[in-house]
Amino acid sequence: MPPFYELAVARFVPTGPSSSHPSSPSSQDSSHWAIAVTFSSASGSLLYQITGTHADYALAAPASVTLSPPPSPKSSPSPKASSHPTKQDSQGIPPGYRYTAKAPIGYVDADILPALHTTLTTISIIRDDPTWGSRDWVLDGVNELKKVEGFFVEKHVSAQWIKDKLGEK
Repeated sequence: MPPFYELAVARFVPTGPSSSHPSSPSSQDSSHWAIAVTFSSASGSLLYQITGTHADYALAAPASVTLSPPPSPKSSPSPKASSHPTKQDSQGIPPGYRYTAKAPIGYVDADILPALHTTLTTISIIRDDPTWGSRDWVLDGVNELKKVEGFFVEKHVSAQWIKDKLGEK
């Protein structure tokens, strides 16, 4: 029996003091969402996401990342330190963002992992619409993965459930 890997939605927030980011819609939270496949806490995750701005969104190449839990309030870095790019930025995490949370949504059979890339490349990317962004792309991707055999996305997963798990309004 092949191994199964966790499927999750990962949330990233801007590292700077500003509450918005140039590539984030002003009508939505400034967070950036991505789909992550977690292999193990030691070997990391494979991150699928769109990058760019409203004018030029594109599907980024899958990136191998380590999604480290955010620091606890007692050990959190000073605001000055957190506003600088981290080593993670060069490893697939969007520049200017930091990882904050993930919401596990299901599992994928290792034997059909290549179908993940194929499925996510079929998700429409909308440009020149300031109300559309990474959340929309991820939610469309999650809905498509629910339809593909070998991807086990929990039935209760919805946009509101993901927002709640990620600590968003």
